[in-house]
Amino acid sequence: MTESALKNSAPSENQVVFDLSTILNYPIQLVVQSWHSAKPLRWFSRNDDGIVAEGRFLEAPGLPLFTLEDGTGRRVSDGIPENILAVTRLMPAMDFELAQACSASEAARELADSSPLLFILLVNHACSQPVTPDEFKQLLAVNRTTILEKVGLPASKSLVRLVNRMELSPLLPWELEGVFRSLAQPEFLAVLRHHPNLHLNHLRFLLRQGQPLWPGMLYLVDKHSSALDITWLCRMIRDTLTMAAGNLQRLKRVSSRQELQELHDKLVERFNSMGSEAKRAAHAAALKQEHGDYPAPPIPAIDGIEPLVSWLELLNEGSSMHHCVGSYDTFVALGEVFVYRMMKPERLTISLEHRNNTWVIGEVRGIRNANPSPEALDIVRRWVEF
Repeated sequence: MTESALKNSAPSENQVVFDLSTILNYPIQLVVQSWHSAKPLRWFSRNDDGIVAEGRFLEAPGLPLFTLEDGTGRRVSDGIPENILAVTRLMPAMDFELAQACSASEAARELADSSPLLFILLVNHACSQPVTPDEFKQLLAVNRTTILEKVGLPASKSLVRLVNRMELSPLLPWELEGVFRSLAQPEFLAVLRHHPNLHLNHLRFLLRQGQPLWPGMLYLVDKHSSALDITWLCRMIRDTLTMAAGNLQRLKRVSSRQELQELHDKLVERFNSMGSEAKRAAHAAALKQEHGDYPAPPIPAIDGIEPLVSWLELLNEGSSMHHCVGSYDTFVALGEVFVYRMMKPERLTISLEHRNNTWVIGEVRGIRNANPSPEALDIVRRWVEF
């Protein structure tokens, strides 16, 4: 077959053909069976010498097939029921495998509808084997507690109920391992089981927060919480617990963001109300005795941004700015955090965090934790990234 004939060959009614010749600079086509074919979403690639590769069950061809169109505007997703497409959107990196798994049987589609998280976990497990369509049907034929056991989780009816009622938002590929870790930790499950409206964000929060745990903490997060929201909450919890001298009883009464903010602010005022400069100087001397000399700044100062250079300056910064940076002494001493202050164009406190052998922006806050202006934040970003 000539290149011209290859490009112009018409697909059958049950095939979608993608001509990749112009993309890859050699004659090749990807042929995918449509949803209504005898073997939905099976695929092979061919060139003018014949078939180059053929996909196994639950093996994707490595292209974003649910957005690609052939020369006539046909897409692989055409004809796939919307409820199945909805499941594929929950794990875009596995969309092809999830749709193909749904094509295996009515039992697969029922599991995908009623417990999408369990279905995703099962398909992920099946992809790692790999399995034939008949073997996948056998996996679906067992009860759900056995499915949990097969994917590597405790075979527990209560865990089945928890997984069944968990609402999802799109999962990133590396998050699936986090789901496994969280669902395998008894202390996490003890908190999750009693929450009425479970969402994947609650798992994200628990993994990010770790300890401490308390019954009302999940009310701090809902399905609308972003990654930034969760990071902010974890910092608030860390700072609040630090200022409370590790007294978890203070946090156990918190079951809303407003309550957390109020407790945090109350502890900030108490921490910073040391009275005279002499009392802060005595506290600074105690910190030097505990931690040693104040660390050297990791990034050179620039005009308008200067490092704090002593334990007393750290305490004074928190007092004058009415926030909790004065309680960061342990993190500063461990080399995990370093604190600077911006004097112009506006007054800000800047904390840098040491991650993966580099310093990155932690928090940038004004008086009473006010947000910085976009212009000032841009200066900080350019300074740190330079």
